[in-house]
Amino acid sequence: MRKRIAIALVPACALLGLAGCDKFIRGMGDDAGTEISKPAEAAPAAETAAAEADKPVYTQAMSAEAEINWAAARNDVASNSGSSGNFMTASQEGDPPPVPVMLPSGIVLPQDAESDVKFQPLSDGYFAFYPGTDYNIVVNGTNEIIGERSPGVTDTPMRFIPTMSGAQVAFTKYGADYLIEFECTVADGEHADCISEEDALSIADSLVAVRSR
Repeated sequence: MRKRIAIALVPACALLGLAGCDKFIRGMGDDAGTEISKPAEAAPAAETAAAEADKPVYTQAMSAEAEINWAAARNDVASNSGSSGNFMTASQEGDPPPVPVMLPSGIVLPQDAESDVKFQPLSDGYFAFYPGTDYNIVVNGTNEIIGERSPGVTDTPMRFIPTMSGAQVAFTKYGADYLIEFECTVADGEHADCISEEDALSIADSLVAVRSR
Protein backbone atom coordinates (compact mmCIF):
# COMPACT_ATOMS: atom_id res chain seq x y z
CA MET A 1 0.00 0.00 0.00
CA ARG A 2 2.77 2.33 0.88
CA LYS A 3 4.44 1.54 -2.47
CA ARG A 4 1.27 2.58 -4.31
CA ILE A 5 1.09 5.87 -2.38
CA ALA A 6 4.74 6.54 -3.11
CA ILE A 7 4.27 5.77 -6.81
CA ALA A 8 1.22 8.06 -6.92
CA LEU A 9 3.16 10.87 -5.30
CA VAL A 10 5.93 10.80 -7.90
CA PRO A 11 3.77 12.17 -10.75
CA ALA A 12 2.24 14.71 -8.34
CA CYS A 13 5.68 15.95 -7.33
CA ALA A 14 6.67 16.11 -10.98
CA LEU A 15 3.64 18.26 -11.75
CA LEU A 16 4.41 20.52 -8.81
CA GLY A 17 7.96 20.82 -10.03
CA LEU A 18 6.79 21.79 -13.51
CA ALA A 19 4.43 24.34 -12.04
CA GLY A 20 7.26 25.77 -9.99
CA CYS A 21 9.48 25.89 -13.06
CA ASP A 22 6.72 27.61 -15.00
CA LYS A 23 6.37 30.25 -12.28
CA PHE A 24 10.13 30.65 -12.21
CA ILE A 25 10.30 31.09 -16.00
CA ARG A 26 7.38 33.50 -15.95
CA GLY A 27 9.07 35.37 -13.13
CA MET A 28 12.18 35.73 -15.26
CA GLY A 29 10.02 37.04 -18.06
CA ASP A 30 8.52 39.64 -15.75
CA ASP A 31 11.96 40.77 -14.61
CA ALA A 32 13.15 40.93 -18.21
CA GLY A 33 10.15 43.05 -19.11
CA THR A 34 11.00 45.41 -16.29
CA GLU A 35 14.59 45.70 -17.47
CA ILE A 36 13.54 46.37 -21.08
CA SER A 37 11.22 49.16 -20.00
CA LYS A 38 14.02 51.00 -18.15
CA PRO A 39 15.46 52.81 -21.23
CA ALA A 40 12.21 54.79 -21.29
CA GLU A 41 13.74 56.74 -18.40
CA ALA A 42 16.18 58.25 -20.93
CA ALA A 43 13.33 60.29 -22.40
CA PRO A 44 14.16 63.38 -20.27
CA ALA A 45 17.68 63.43 -21.79
CA ALA A 46 16.18 63.38 -25.28
CA GLU A 47 13.83 66.19 -24.30
CA THR A 48 16.76 68.20 -22.96
CA ALA A 49 18.64 67.74 -26.23
CA ALA A 50 15.58 68.86 -28.19
CA ALA A 51 15.23 71.90 -25.94
CA GLU A 52 18.88 72.80 -26.55
CA ALA A 53 18.31 72.54 -30.30
CA ASP A 54 15.35 74.92 -30.01
CA LYS A 55 17.45 77.66 -28.42
CA PRO A 56 17.88 80.67 -30.76
CA VAL A 57 21.26 81.35 -32.37
CA TYR A 58 22.06 85.03 -32.20
CA THR A 59 23.45 86.46 -35.44
CA GLN A 60 25.60 88.93 -33.49
CA ALA A 61 27.82 86.03 -32.42
CA MET A 62 28.24 84.75 -35.95
CA SER A 63 30.94 86.10 -38.29
CA ALA A 64 31.75 85.68 -41.97
CA GLU A 65 34.50 86.90 -44.27
CA ALA A 66 33.59 89.82 -46.49
CA GLU A 67 33.94 89.80 -50.27
CA ILE A 68 36.30 92.68 -51.10
CA ASN A 69 36.02 94.78 -54.24
CA TRP A 70 39.75 94.83 -54.92
CA ALA A 71 39.37 96.39 -58.39
CA ALA A 72 37.71 99.51 -56.94
CA ALA A 73 40.35 99.69 -54.19
CA ARG A 74 43.21 99.46 -56.72
CA ASN A 75 41.71 102.30 -58.75
CA ASP A 76 41.44 104.50 -55.67
CA VAL A 77 45.01 103.67 -54.57
CA ALA A 78 46.27 104.71 -58.02
CA SER A 79 44.33 107.98 -57.89
CA ASN A 80 45.59 108.69 -54.34
CA SER A 81 49.24 107.94 -55.12
CA GLY A 82 50.14 111.63 -55.02
CA SER A 83 48.26 112.38 -51.81
CA SER A 84 50.16 113.46 -48.72
CA GLY A 85 49.30 111.19 -45.81
CA ASN A 86 50.77 109.58 -42.75
CA PHE A 87 52.69 106.35 -42.78
CA MET A 88 52.52 105.46 -46.39
CA THR A 89 55.82 103.52 -46.12
CA ALA A 90 54.74 101.31 -43.21
CA SER A 91 51.45 100.48 -44.86
CA GLN A 92 53.23 99.28 -48.01
CA GLU A 93 55.42 96.72 -46.25
CA GLY A 94 54.76 93.01 -45.64
CA ASP A 95 52.28 90.62 -47.20
CA PRO A 96 49.21 91.81 -49.15
CA PRO A 97 46.60 93.08 -46.66
CA PRO A 98 43.32 91.23 -45.99
CA VAL A 99 41.49 94.54 -46.66
CA PRO A 100 42.36 97.75 -48.52
CA VAL A 101 44.43 99.91 -46.18
CA MET A 102 42.79 103.29 -45.57
CA LEU A 103 44.59 105.99 -43.57
CA PRO A 104 43.71 109.58 -42.70
CA SER A 105 45.32 112.36 -44.70
CA GLY A 106 45.99 115.91 -43.67
CA ILE A 107 45.78 115.39 -39.90
CA VAL A 108 48.14 117.49 -37.78
CA LEU A 109 50.29 115.54 -35.31
CA PRO A 110 51.75 117.07 -32.15
CA GLN A 111 55.40 118.09 -32.33
CA ASP A 112 57.75 115.07 -32.02
CA ALA A 113 54.75 112.69 -31.99
CA GLU A 114 55.40 111.21 -35.43
CA SER A 115 57.68 108.55 -33.94
CA ASP A 116 54.73 107.32 -31.85
CA VAL A 117 52.60 106.62 -34.92
CA LYS A 118 52.05 102.88 -35.28
CA PHE A 119 50.77 100.59 -38.01
CA GLN A 120 50.00 96.94 -37.24
CA PRO A 121 48.82 94.37 -39.82
CA LEU A 122 46.43 91.73 -38.48
CA SER A 123 45.18 88.37 -39.75
CA ASP A 124 41.79 89.91 -40.59
CA GLY A 125 42.89 93.49 -41.35
CA TYR A 126 44.99 96.17 -39.64
CA PHE A 127 44.99 99.01 -37.15
CA ALA A 128 46.81 102.35 -37.14
CA PHE A 129 47.46 104.61 -34.16
CA TYR A 130 47.96 108.39 -34.26
CA PRO A 131 48.69 110.25 -31.01
CA GLY A 132 47.13 113.65 -30.43
CA THR A 133 46.89 116.45 -27.90
CA ASP A 134 43.14 116.30 -27.17
CA TYR A 135 42.52 112.80 -28.51
CA ASN A 136 44.28 109.86 -30.10
CA ILE A 137 43.05 108.41 -33.39
CA VAL A 138 42.86 104.64 -33.95
CA VAL A 139 41.89 103.36 -37.39
CA ASN A 140 40.69 99.75 -37.66
CA GLY A 141 39.96 97.79 -40.83
CA THR A 142 38.62 94.22 -40.93
CA ASN A 143 37.21 91.71 -43.40
CA GLU A 144 35.03 90.07 -40.73
CA ILE A 145 31.28 90.62 -40.92
CA ILE A 146 29.60 90.49 -37.51
CA GLY A 147 25.84 90.07 -37.68
CA GLU A 148 23.80 90.38 -40.84
CA ARG A 149 24.55 92.26 -44.04
CA SER A 150 22.51 92.37 -47.22
CA PRO A 151 24.15 90.52 -50.13
CA GLY A 152 26.13 92.76 -52.47
CA VAL A 153 26.50 95.67 -50.02
CA THR A 154 30.04 97.08 -50.30
CA ASP A 155 29.55 100.67 -49.08
CA THR A 156 27.52 102.19 -46.24
CA PRO A 157 27.22 105.78 -44.92
CA MET A 158 29.40 106.88 -42.01
CA ARG A 159 27.82 106.52 -38.56
CA PHE A 160 28.89 108.70 -35.63
CA ILE A 161 28.80 106.92 -32.25
CA PRO A 162 29.52 108.78 -28.97
CA THR A 163 31.34 106.68 -26.36
CA MET A 164 32.36 106.99 -22.71
CA SER A 165 35.97 107.60 -23.77
CA GLY A 166 35.37 109.78 -26.84
CA ALA A 167 33.66 108.83 -30.08
CA GLN A 168 33.68 106.43 -33.03
CA VAL A 169 32.85 106.58 -36.70
CA ALA A 170 31.96 103.33 -38.48
CA PHE A 171 31.39 102.65 -42.18
CA THR A 172 31.78 99.99 -44.88
CA LYS A 173 33.96 100.55 -47.94
CA TYR A 174 34.98 98.07 -50.69
CA GLY A 175 33.09 95.44 -48.67
CA ALA A 176 35.38 95.83 -45.63
CA ASP A 177 34.33 97.35 -42.29
CA TYR A 178 36.25 100.34 -40.92
CA LEU A 179 36.10 101.90 -37.46
CA ILE A 180 37.81 105.16 -36.49
CA GLU A 181 38.11 105.63 -32.73
CA PHE A 182 38.78 108.97 -31.05
CA GLU A 183 40.16 108.39 -27.56
CA CYS A 184 40.09 111.51 -25.38
CA THR A 185 43.35 112.12 -23.54
CA VAL A 186 41.45 113.90 -20.75
CA ALA A 187 37.90 113.02 -19.67
CA ASP A 188 35.86 115.88 -18.25
CA GLY A 189 33.22 114.60 -15.84
CA GLU A 190 31.33 111.38 -16.50
CA HIS A 191 31.50 111.62 -20.29
CA ALA A 192 34.47 112.45 -22.50
CA ASP A 193 33.74 115.33 -24.87
CA CYS A 194 36.94 116.10 -26.75
CA ILE A 195 35.71 115.98 -30.36
CA SER A 196 32.52 117.08 -32.08
CA GLU A 197 30.52 114.97 -34.48
CA GLU A 198 31.40 117.33 -37.31
CA ASP A 199 35.16 117.04 -36.68
CA ALA A 200 35.01 113.26 -36.25
CA LEU A 201 33.15 112.82 -39.54
CA SER A 202 35.57 115.20 -41.27
CA ILE A 203 38.60 113.15 -40.17
CA ALA A 204 36.86 109.92 -41.14
CA ASP A 205 36.07 111.41 -44.54
CA SER A 206 39.76 112.21 -45.03
CA LEU A 207 40.70 108.51 -45.09
CA VAL A 208 42.19 107.45 -48.41
CA ALA A 209 43.10 104.03 -49.76
CA VAL A 210 46.90 103.67 -49.77
CA ARG A 211 47.31 99.96 -50.41
CA SER A 212 45.41 97.15 -52.12
CA ARG A 213 46.02 93.77 -53.74
